[in-house]
Amino acid sequence: MLSTEFAVNRVQTFHPRDQGDILKIIYEAKENGLKVKYYGGSFPVNKEGADIIVSLDSMRRFVFYDPEEQTVTFEGGVTLAEMLQNMESLNSTLELYGIIPNMTIADAISVGLVASNGTIANCLKSCQVLHSNGAVIEWVWPCSREIPDRISTVPTERSFAPTLQAMVCGLGVVGIINTATFKCIPIHLAQEIIYDCPVNDVIKNWQQLLEGLYGYMYWYPLLDKVIVKRASSVRLHLGHLQPWWRKCLETFYWSMHWLVNRASPYLAWYFPSLTKKLSQMQFNLIMKASSYRMQHSFQPQLFISVGSHCRGMKWFLPAEKLQNVVEDIRNWAELHFYLCSTPILIAVQTHQALAFHQPFLCPYTEKKTCTLWTDWFSSRSIISGYCATMAEFEALLQKNGGRKCWSAGPVYASPLIGQMYPGFRQWCEKRTILDPVTLFRSAYVVGDLFVKS
Repeated sequence: MLSTEFAVNRVQTFHPRDQGDILKIIYEAKENGLKVKYYGGSFPVNKEGADIIVSLDSMRRFVFYDPEEQTVTFEGGVTLAEMLQNMESLNSTLELYGIIPNMTIADAISVGLVASNGTIANCLKSCQVLHSNGAVIEWVWPCSREIPDRISTVPTERSFAPTLQAMVCGLGVVGIINTATFKCIPIHLAQEIIYDCPVNDVIKNWQQLLEGLYGYMYWYPLLDKVIVKRASSVRLHLGHLQPWWRKCLETFYWSMHWLVNRASPYLAWYFPSLTKKLSQMQFNLIMKASSYRMQHSFQPQLFISVGSHCRGMKWFLPAEKLQNVVEDIRNWAELHFYLCSTPILIAVQTHQALAFHQPFLCPYTEKKTCTLWTDWFSSRSIISGYCATMAEFEALLQKNGGRKCWSAGPVYASPLIGQMYPGFRQWCEKRTILDPVTLFRSAYVVGDLFVKS
């Protein structure tokens, strides 16, 4: 059946239900010399350069819970929201907080999902991976007594024992994730403190965003003001839940904000004089919506749609460079104010056990980094008018040690990628060993970033 579908010479999409179905697809693809792109089912996939698309959206089972080790195992097609909902019955959660795009597990691992307090690497313990040769192997992080990505003196496909350094941020080209095991922590709630202030008051003391569970801010460069949100942990039985009528009002104002936010790029482009007023409207709506949220307790994860997250671009920056970046963007925004009607979302993360849990293609190198997300260049109908402007904006971030994050995409492959990510050469070497026939292509980038060693 697979062979007859391949004969029509177009991209075919398959939805395997278990590990056996995936192995059949891999076997048939190798027999027919076809290229495979796989993804978890939630990310905006790039189909260019592939003969087969494998979506794991039908693999959504809860596999195992280990109460002694405090770990849970799920299949790769389960979304993060579904996973946490299942974990609630076990009185457990993940140490992943704040604003989180609701990706499937496979997508989140492949692009190195970033939350407001850290990345998915902090929670991940192991993955069961299907290789291009049909092998099924458990991947883990290297321990302190092992060299990164354990490898024998003469690396071959058989002697090579891969680790999660190649899988997390691996962009789906080193193997297909069957299941993933995560470390749990006891379930709890969060309570937010929300206030607005001049941007300089926060930037000079950015460490305060690390206080509590998580912290992030909405920055409006044209208003020179920020809305700061910081959360602290609350025990489950002490939480004061939000009344339904306050939840309705909060949802109403967030819906109004969504409408203004989506319309702002177009209105500001054609009527530049309205740009600052549009920023002020969004600022007021967020403050109004947040006023109905204060003094109440919530789950510490706030899920947003993957499509909404991927409208924008996301960059990692060293936290100590945040003040320089803000000054550079503020000056840039004065010249290109008609693009800057919507806010920039800034969060500061702490990366745990960095030495051994650092993926080869991770966008961060420091223990404390900040992420910057913006949708200033998301309007496809007018983007052709400012592609050069977007490159100019990204150059401001790159000169301050910034690296583009894979989780807001698909990301365009760049010739500079080897310079931006020091582990890129190592990642290419591991890919050569794991997939010598280059069966897998990445569904998460536009273009092919593979370089033969």
